[in-house]
Amino acid sequence: MRFGTWNKTIKKAGFYPNPVLFAKKQIAGDGHQCDSLSEKIIDDWLTSKKIIHQKNVYYPDSKYTADFKVNDIFIEFFGLYGVKEYNRNLAKKLKFIKDNQLKIIRIYPQDIFPKSRFHYLLDVLIKPENK
Repeated sequence: MRFGTWNKTIKKAGFYPNPVLFAKKQIAGDGHQCDSLSEKIIDDWLTSKKIIHQKNVYYPDSKYTADFKVNDIFIEFFGLYGVKEYNRNLAKKLKFIKDNQLKIIRIYPQDIFPKSRFHYLLDVLIKPENK
């Protein structure tokens, strides 16, 4: 990560980091409660493109949840990628996704800050008439 930690990246972008993991919730424009500013940015982008989406959806027959779901595609923001315990749990989740042949779009912190490029990952969700 360019600035060393996710919180340093958030500070550099001019925002306040969460002092406690998931302490400060954000409300997206469509009313969805988001666990971070980054999730809010993603949610607001989906809404701006008129992409109908669900928030905090369970994977089929699983205890795991995805940040978003559009049709049969799950969208995950891996905001704590690089943190040891998070990566350990993430590996289990990704194995479950692979074993069940689920569709997923992965978004990492560097896809949002310092230069936003997550929309390139999500462009597949836009219907041709909305492009």
